[in-house]
Amino acid sequence: MNRPRCAVSGHAQLARGLKTEPDVVIRIPIPPRRMNARDAGFLYLERSHTQLHIGCVAILEGALRREDLIARIGERLPRLRRYGQRAMRVPLSLGHPSWEDDPGFRVEDHVTRWGLPEPGGESELREAVAHLFALPLDRERPLWEMHLLEGLADGRTALFQKVHHCMIDGMAGAQLLETLLDREPNPAPRAALGVHRERELPDARQRFARALGDEIATRARGVASAWRAITRPRAAADAIGRLRNAAFSALQLATSELVTLPWNAPLGPRRAVAFTKLPMRGVRSIRAQHGGSVNDVVLATLAGGLKRWLEAHGHETRGVELRALVPVSLRAPDEALELGNRISAMLVPLAVDPAGEVPRLTATRSATERLKTSGGWTGIDALLELVDGLPAALVAIVGQRLSLGRLANVISTNVPGPRETRWLCGARALELRPLVPIADGLGLGLAVFSYDGWLHIGLTADADLVPDLEKLEQGLEEAFASLLGSTSETCA
Repeated sequence: MNRPRCAVSGHAQLARGLKTEPDVVIRIPIPPRRMNARDAGFLYLERSHTQLHIGCVAILEGALRREDLIARIGERLPRLRRYGQRAMRVPLSLGHPSWEDDPGFRVEDHVTRWGLPEPGGESELREAVAHLFALPLDRERPLWEMHLLEGLADGRTALFQKVHHCMIDGMAGAQLLETLLDREPNPAPRAALGVHRERELPDARQRFARALGDEIATRARGVASAWRAITRPRAAADAIGRLRNAAFSALQLATSELVTLPWNAPLGPRRAVAFTKLPMRGVRSIRAQHGGSVNDVVLATLAGGLKRWLEAHGHETRGVELRALVPVSLRAPDEALELGNRISAMLVPLAVDPAGEVPRLTATRSATERLKTSGGWTGIDALLELVDGLPAALVAIVGQRLSLGRLANVISTNVPGPRETRWLCGARALELRPLVPIADGLGLGLAVFSYDGWLHIGLTADADLVPDLEKLEQGLEEAFASLLGSTSETCA
């Protein structure tokens, strides 16, 4: 087979001579929707050298044909209409961007096929994914892509997908996977949905008029809220107290001291990625012995890995406290299939000071329990609600100037995925590896996704600020092995 090659040094050549499938027409009549400030913020925070899309690498057993993948997407994604819509700016920034049906939408325009250089090992896969992850999504199309990476060792295939964060958060991304994957190798075919899509994009005047109407409605809701405050003074007092706490939280974040690490700096355009996985059986053993949550074990393992990396590079860890930005999902069970971002965040101390893994886990448990008891995420959530009420132009200006490096040293996400094996077009999904975006001042991210008995971990970093990301990966594995060794049960 003459497979197209992907020169992952940065000069990747687009696969040629591929069979083009017929257009997959998706039509579901729902009105366009303006983004809220949380969704739009991920567009405003993006820079030419920092792309804010979420990634996932599915390692599949055997081959997957591009035409089969296109047909699967065309069959399943009508249930998620946003994947056929473009993010359109509003003139004069009167409102946040809106989602508009793309009249020229074709599934095959979003699916690309590549061939990995021989021998198709882990190194070649990581280099290809890092290169693709650093590339921007085309703002003139719906903000998602899928890349078939052929030529993996042992006849495997990798499917790398990336979706802009303005469309989904981690939980919504997990639901996207569940929409595409099957619970059995050969499921019964689903009925295709016939869906109508708008024939033309709204012009600038239409978008402006719609945004003006939305702005008037928003101000009317503000008047209604003020009237409710007059007639319900106790509820108003509670709201004022919540906003006061939010302002206090903002002041704390802006003035607190934060240790600066090599990756807490402006980023360059190159990315590095690394992957590992931890057995859920081992995590359960640790929790049974020492208590805490799965996320406590993850954060303690991250702290242990960072301690090893820092000490190997001559950094002092005694008396040092790092901070992780940890997203918190606010989704209700009935919101599982809704796209967009329903998240807040907590700032969690990372215990790199303790000498042993058990004291590190104990310190992590204490910190997270304190934050949960005090509602450590509510201050940030209240601030985000305040931002929702600000003029879009002001939110855009703030987003374009904001540096997340003032908040934390590293971002750490943990999203639950399927507990049982899944299949894609008959190919078994062996691993589902997550990737989280990074930004100026926050050049290291750790993403965790649980799947089929494992915690799959993806590391993302600026390739120049962290040129040896595999050493941090090794540090995580050593920290977990040491923590597991403290229990009465070990795990293969």
